[in-house]
Amino acid sequence: MKGSRYFCLFIFAVILGLVLCSQKKERINNARRFINELNYERAIMEILNYRNENDAEVSYLLGYCYLKKNEYEEAGRYFEKSLQISSLFKDSIIAAYISMAKKFLKISDLNRALVLYQELVRLIPDYKEADNLFLIGDLNFEQGNFPAAIAAYQKGFEIDTASAIAKKAMKNYIKALIECDSLRLALTLAEEEYKKSKTAENIIRLGEIKYLLGLKLFNSGFPDSARNLLSAVISLQEPKSLIDDAYFYMGEIFYSLDSLDQAIDAYKRVIRLNPYQKGELVKKAQERLREIRERK
Repeated sequence: MKGSRYFCLFIFAVILGLVLCSQKKERINNARRFINELNYERAIMEILNYRNENDAEVSYLLGYCYLKKNEYEEAGRYFEKSLQISSLFKDSIIAAYISMAKKFLKISDLNRALVLYQELVRLIPDYKEADNLFLIGDLNFEQGNFPAAIAAYQKGFEIDTASAIAKKAMKNYIKALIECDSLRLALTLAEEEYKKSKTAENIIRLGEIKYLLGLKLFNSGFPDSARNLLSAVISLQEPKSLIDDAYFYMGEIFYSLDSLDQAIDAYKRVIRLNPYQKGELVKKAQERLREIRERK
């Protein structure tokens, strides 16, 4: 009798387990159906009771629903749990974040797109990590957050320097360095890019950085170093808009060194490059020429 009773209890437990398993499967199917209908609240209600179970699918579905509800912290918590249990839904989690981020990019909501990509990197750092870092760099660059952009680009370049996205990121990286006044590093990178490809874009960027660094050195009291860089801008003949500026500061350097003939030549070139003789730079060059004439 006793053995028969235990057997009955075992059969009951098996049947109960099958019923509960069947109910859970039905609830998960219901949740997926509500997700397809974009009814995320109902989907959550269907499976929330299973949230503490060691079930990767339930955790994934809950994370997906909260992500769609823009509740990122809650979504991240469930996605993280799903990944800890199994990598089965890894690709689906990646696709969910990328899909939402692209939607925000389409409406120029860079802040939310950035949050999503950063969370994706946190959850799955090994998935195209460099690509994500370059994208985070680009998003920060677009927002004018240049230090954050530089940090992301540098981490990305530690992993990848050869891909198409890395080469594209290099342009913004150099621009961000210029904005942050990291001109020496920007110059080193610009020279490397120029050696690889002597395109008009690379020549213009190189000339711009040489001019900015030359001007910085001039203002900091290093005329010889400044002269070398400004001479390089003149030799490159790029950017066109800065050639007269380069000549003017060359004139200032020669003027400060009492090399008056060379200063005169530089100031006259400024005036010749501006045939209508308008603008502050022309006025300053003309004033310098008058001063030199008075000194002679």
